[in-house]
Amino acid sequence: MKTKLLALIPLLVLQCLVLTAMPVVAQESPRPGGVLKVAMIGEPPSLDLHSTTAVITQQITWHVYETLYTYDKNLSPIPMLAEGHAIADSGRRYTIALRKGVRFHNGKEMTSADVVPSLKRWGRVGSVGRVLWKYVESVDAKDPYTVVISMKQPSSSLLYGLSEPHAAIYPRESIEAAGDGQLKEFIGTGPFRFVEHRPDRHIKLARFKDYSARSEPPSGFGGKRTAYFDEILFLTVPETAVRLAGVETGEYHHAMFIKQDSYERIKSLPGLESRIVKPRGWAVAVMNHKSPIMSQKKIRQAFQAALDMEPILVAGFGSREFYRLDPGVFFPEQPWHSTASARLYNQKDKDKARRLLKEAGYAGQPLRWITTREYEFMYKNALVGKQQLEEVGFTVDLQVVDWATLNNRTEKPDLWETFSTGFVFSADPASHVALRCTFNGWWCNEEKERLLVELQGESDLKKRKAIIDRIQTVFYEDVGSVKIGDYFTLDAARRELRGDFRTAPRMYFWNIWLAK
Repeated sequence: MKTKLLALIPLLVLQCLVLTAMPVVAQESPRPGGVLKVAMIGEPPSLDLHSTTAVITQQITWHVYETLYTYDKNLSPIPMLAEGHAIADSGRRYTIALRKGVRFHNGKEMTSADVVPSLKRWGRVGSVGRVLWKYVESVDAKDPYTVVISMKQPSSSLLYGLSEPHAAIYPRESIEAAGDGQLKEFIGTGPFRFVEHRPDRHIKLARFKDYSARSEPPSGFGGKRTAYFDEILFLTVPETAVRLAGVETGEYHHAMFIKQDSYERIKSLPGLESRIVKPRGWAVAVMNHKSPIMSQKKIRQAFQAALDMEPILVAGFGSREFYRLDPGVFFPEQPWHSTASARLYNQKDKDKARRLLKEAGYAGQPLRWITTREYEFMYKNALVGKQQLEEVGFTVDLQVVDWATLNNRTEKPDLWETFSTGFVFSADPASHVALRCTFNGWWCNEEKERLLVELQGESDLKKRKAIIDRIQTVFYEDVGSVKIGDYFTLDAARRELRGDFRTAPRMYFWNIWLAK
């Protein structure tokens, strides 16, 4: 019965996760040592992976924390901290064997006494965890190296959820110390250990000398992970131009989210590599369904009808090499891609928007749109979107803040009507952030929730696709949020950075080293 669920759910390989402009380099032996310097877009809102969906937190901390499962090169779940599992009771009981001898960074061995409270906390506070935990009956320790998860009903999403970086395993003592709040210490089992966080400067990680690596060859995010660097510095560099200049001079080895209009320049510089992350995500204006203004369906529909997406995408991403117009909640590269209700995407119908505002009795109340310059595309998308909305009669109060403040402020429904973000790749359709009632915006449509329950229990690919078509129809008709378009981002790296690492769809720095 082991891994039976994976046989029931054929996941097509995501064909177009492309890393471009990668030179062919001669085979060379990895060189341990050195300090890797990575220029990030800003400060993470938290280093507690359970408590946030912020990608920047995941990008940093999954070098520190690990999960029971992760994704292989085909984006299918494979064991990480787990040794394997068996499924019984018609898919309602998962017995998971844990690897023995895995050490936390404090020297303690990981056992079920850590895994059980970690999973329970994630199910209580994590966005994906809360979605899955509606179907979980119990999580129990059978013995120190065995965990049993009992389900209320079979779920096609459990192993996918346990593969997400946010389902991190922490020491029991860390969870107890956190109580109902955030983690006070950052201890995991990963190849790098947390050293220090100097706000607005850097987060420092160091090689964990007692790391318990898997023996299998690397595959996707799984298999053997090796920490070659002595240290990794994740540096806070909010200015895009400074990130690029730093890579050019050698101050940084890798820089995130470079302006796309720098693409040709990067290609011309012999010391740099350009990396297009395709697909990276889709740009979105998230609707606040708890706001007195945006809780009105006709106002959300007016917002959706007013926007002409191409000028917004051009402002944010420039060349068509870095964006595409597409209505799908899921990418065309995925088996879940849908064109349902495509007529409601990119309507650019100002007359319809004005009519809907009039019918809603909108009287010019300020619509607070929160955005940030740290992700430059978000600010530029919002700037053009504001102009288009004001043309049809909206009053838009554009609030530009840093990324950490945006994440914190949008936790409070009385402070905003819409905010800018990007929804990144999700392997499991039933847990996509755009569809979660628990995500900031609180889109809790009754029909959508019923369809998600149906999707959770369905393993047949064609039937799942039919359910997704229906969910996407509800997404557009009820205006869960407003999709702007797919985007592909540009990273830059020094050529001396070596190894088998990817920036699509997720960046990591294990199995990577610096050439002499």
